[in-house]
Amino acid sequence: MLRWMLLAISLVLPAGFWPTVSTAQELLDEDRLFRNEPAGTFPTFTTPASREDWFDFKAEVDADKGLLTRLAPNYRRQLSDRGIDAFGWYMIAYQGNVAGGIDQKFEVSGLNDFGLNFDLEKLWCRDGLSARISGSWAWGPNLTDEVGATIPVNAVYSGTAWRFFEMYFEQWMLDDTVSLRAGRLTTGWEYGLDYDFFTQYLSAAYRLNVGSLGLNSPNFSLIPYSNWGARLKWQPNDNWQFKASFMNGFPRDFADPQYGGLQLDFQPGKGSFWIGEAVYRWQATDEQRAASGRLPGQLKLGGYADAGPFDYVDGSPRQETGMGSVYGLLRQKVWEPEPLSHKGIHLWTAFSYAWEEEIVTFPYYWNGGAVWQGPFGTRSDDTLALGFAHGWYSDALPDQSTETVLECAYNWYINDVVTLTPNLQYIVTPGGTGTIDDALLLGLLSYITY
Repeated sequence: MLRWMLLAISLVLPAGFWPTVSTAQELLDEDRLFRNEPAGTFPTFTTPASREDWFDFKAEVDADKGLLTRLAPNYRRQLSDRGIDAFGWYMIAYQGNVAGGIDQKFEVSGLNDFGLNFDLEKLWCRDGLSARISGSWAWGPNLTDEVGATIPVNAVYSGTAWRFFEMYFEQWMLDDTVSLRAGRLTTGWEYGLDYDFFTQYLSAAYRLNVGSLGLNSPNFSLIPYSNWGARLKWQPNDNWQFKASFMNGFPRDFADPQYGGLQLDFQPGKGSFWIGEAVYRWQATDEQRAASGRLPGQLKLGGYADAGPFDYVDGSPRQETGMGSVYGLLRQKVWEPEPLSHKGIHLWTAFSYAWEEEIVTFPYYWNGGAVWQGPFGTRSDDTLALGFAHGWYSDALPDQSTETVLECAYNWYINDVVTLTPNLQYIVTPGGTGTIDDALLLGLLSYITY
């Protein structure tokens, strides 16, 4: 009964927002607050790299956009002016396995993240200091099990639980070129991702992160999981960024839903997780693009080391201590309809390699795709995304060879509250054994921004 109630709510919720959003939009348009503003789906990098302009390639609070602004614009702006920003987003994945796999089923799962940002410059007059606290609510079954795949078929599924999520302080210093963040952190928010491009997909093969990074190590934490840690970041100019993190590597089951994110032990002596990443962006600003006449792109190189214990992937009662992985991401814009346009076609590719095959599922992993923003003239904020991912199973799993994901998604940007993403996936050799038929999945992702 609860499952069907959640299904009904999830179907009605986006539609229920529509009259409120439309009415609020009419009122707000009278003041021209949102008229003719770009959606911000992709970064244009027109200003210097600072904490206001180049965050972490993730969704940051905009007090002039979202459902809360449309419902209570004055109240939200007043809070923001005082240094308090409420944020949240609600993802609901409607997805069915229509052919192949183990079983043909239609499932619905949801993930609701919410929290508060505190600007302590405004609240306490502490220059460059901020804080965040957040939680999440996840619900719904795991369709991946019905398909028989290893790579999750959607990045929304996170079990069924309320969870305490992030809690940290962040201090910017040295003319806003260096940032230190410490507390309960999520590694996947900052490493191995290209937020504004990877969020155009649904499959966890590449939505947010290179999928193998989290599959091979539980300490590469993903939304909505976090652990104790600290991150140091240096971004000296528009083109370069360097960052490194130390994370508590124990307990290794911090994602277990029975704890609700409140298993807060700090025992780095039983396992530690280290990760670093370097980013180089070319033609990062409009000024650089105008001067060179070339299109922008980005290269990321990173790696992590996990000193904790790992079970052997073949199921034998043995453990190995320590594993490592390296990865790279490359993105290049290859076409735009006119100079300095935010529209156009971007190509991207990523890889990862992890050693110690006895304890990792995918020692080799490769994915890539294309994202076209504004494929239709009147829909400049929509995107068409094509993607693939290919994982090679460990030699310690002799009965499993490779698994491949193919995906096509269209992001229909309705307004700054609602985005709908119809999605098609085809999974070749689910589970890598060859005993499960290739699977065809149809889905729809609704994304609501508070």
